[in-house]
Amino acid sequence: MIPEQFAKFLEHSKDILVTKPDSEKVLFFIDWCKSHDIEETILRLSSETKGGWGKNLQLDFTTNRLIVSRKGVLRKFVDLGYVAGMAPYPYLLLKNKLRESDFSSKSCVINPRTLLDDPSNYYIEYSKIDAFILRKGIETTVTNMIGRMIKSNFITIHSETKVYEFTLPVNKNGNYEQIVFWLGVVVPVSISTH
Repeated sequence: MIPEQFAKFLEHSKDILVTKPDSEKVLFFIDWCKSHDIEETILRLSSETKGGWGKNLQLDFTTNRLIVSRKGVLRKFVDLGYVAGMAPYPYLLLKNKLRESDFSSKSCVINPRTLLDDPSNYYIEYSKIDAFILRKGIETTVTNMIGRMIKSNFITIHSETKVYEFTLPVNKNGNYEQIVFWLGVVVPVSISTH
């Protein structure tokens, strides 16, 4: 989506958005994108193994599918863009006072199709997901003098042909409850939580 398309969306929906709660604003945006044949990243999560030294992935939940892309060596350690959370346009919908200068920049543009140009990246169509499980990583709990903290949560996706496992570090993705909430809004598949 380019800034002009987002401006068109805002013009079309300005009166509708003010009455809706945040989750319904994002759902309304997803529906609008689908009706205009626009694939847009809605939510991004970071997955890694072995404290960042192993497999590092970026999970982009778009309006149509989950795109899984590998992070490059430099990006593993220095990620200058947003690491995890709402993508720029959906995030802007949640702002109370939105100005055109907030979205006129090309920095808001994330084209999901360019992620698929890299042959090492892959995607999972939502319609092909048989089970989506989000699990709190209780076994990763660490205790120190200040208290306890869970270090990672886990996503397991069962498709028709394969099982995918992702480790979500809490320090990059935020708390479990927020992840459960926003995945429930964005992913059109029933999510099991443990």
